Amino acid sequence: MDLFRPDAPWPTVARQTRVFKIGPGFASQGREEDLRQLFANLRERHIALALEIGMLSISDHCREKTEAYGEPGLVEHILLRIKRLGGNLDYLAMDEPFYYGHQYAGPDACKLPAAQLAQDIAPNIVTARRIFPGVKIGDVEVVYYSTDFVDATQEWVDAFAKSTGTPLAFFHADESWSPQAMRNLVPLAGFLKRRHVRFGVIYNAGPQGTSDASWAQAAIRHADAAETELGLHPDDALFQTWEKFPTRVLPETASDTLTHIALRYLQPRTSLTSRRDGTQLVGRLIDLDGAPVANVAILFSTIGDTQDDATVQQRISGRVPASAHAAVLAIRANRELNCATCAGAVTARLGSALYSEGSDNVRRFPPSRVDVTAVQSVATNSPQFPVQPGASFTFEIPLAVSTQAERAGSVGVLFVDAAGHEVQRRMISLEPTELILGAAQTDADGRFSYTLSNTFAGGAKPTIRARFTGNERLRGASVLLPPQG
Repeated sequence: MDLFRPDAPWPTVARQTRVFKIGPGFASQGREEDLRQLFANLRERHIALALEIGMLSISDHCREKTEAYGEPGLVEHILLRIKRLGGNLDYLAMDEPFYYGHQYAGPDACKLPAAQLAQDIAPNIVTARRIFPGVKIGDVEVVYYSTDFVDATQEWVDAFAKSTGTPLAFFHADESWSPQAMRNLVPLAGFLKRRHVRFGVIYNAGPQGTSDASWAQAAIRHADAAETELGLHPDDALFQTWEKFPTRVLPETASDTLTHIALRYLQPRTSLTSRRDGTQLVGRLIDLDGAPVANVAILFSTIGDTQDDATVQQRISGRVPASAHAAVLAIRANRELNCATCAGAVTARLGSALYSEGSDNVRRFPPSRVDVTAVQSVATNSPQFPVQPGASFTFEIPLAVSTQAERAGSVGVLFVDAAGHEVQRRMISLEPTELILGAAQTDADGRFSYTLSNTFAGGAKPTIRARFTGNERLRGASVLLPPQG
């Protein structure tokens, strides 16, 4: 609750914050004195209050137990508690009703059409407007690699407006941050603009956040890439985490806190241009007034290059399932896919992999390679090795991947029971890897030049990213240079 002290160390971000969002857990179970303090402090700071909550109710035709669904009467109970404790709810964000009601594929999934979901959600919309007549109701939905789901989401936006009589007040993207998922933001933003619906992006780290520092760096990088590489201009920028990182919200001046990510976003924007001239990368960095940005580093990296020995270390961790007896290292390409359109060509170098349960059960696996066309496939398992049910495990592997099909391949650990039947798999997607090339310094006119190594002199030229990471004075910017044949 330190965030809601009058002297809390986030003065700059607080002055620029328009809305603060809470979740259903705190709204329904938080201490009354804490909620009263939050509501009072937000009023003093002229910050609006928002609630994100599952607005679908469990019913006879859908008994799904996900974050989008709750017991009948739960929404009303929480809204009445907010009102009783002095909160004035300005915004209500529905927690991914279309993804969980339509796309979700869990064992209790309902997979309902957009029109049915809109009808199911309408009674709770009426309840919300009865308790808080002026509340603005919008939606938070997953945006991931599926272009089909983006198209279906547009149908959902129209179905909601038709069923409830009012269009969404806003639509906020819960982005998964893969290259294709990011590209899907562009048509979605254009559609919402045509529908006069406010568009926002939740800037977080995704799977790249494994510590406070890496989470903050990834979130900042995602915001910069979305708005400079893609040219997006979202109406709303959200900074939100439901993971264990970052562990601190304050102070805004510390580089690994949630408020610092927002502070960096508020810095003046920059514009980066670059082009490839043979083996030279040249370009310029300027601020919004057109003035050169001098004496800063421009970083260069390749996307999806597998030609040299460089790799990116990937890591997953978790707990061994209680029913697991053994495990295998599993490699898949164009087999056992999660969607009908996921197949594609994949080239990947897989370095020496490591599975460990602390220091007691350590397994090493030799390097391998995947090289398939869109009509070929790979499905290999290592020999089984014993695991300890309930133990914490870590799986690490260095990768270099080139593919345009982000879910066509994967590598990871497949747990089996005593009969050899699969009980769980934890996989790392074989997505295009980003490998650092080097850096150049801008001169007094903001210009820079970088010479590529001889490996780029002949053959295919991979996609290259040029990036200014930003600093305490300026926001970062990046640009993608497409591959050359």
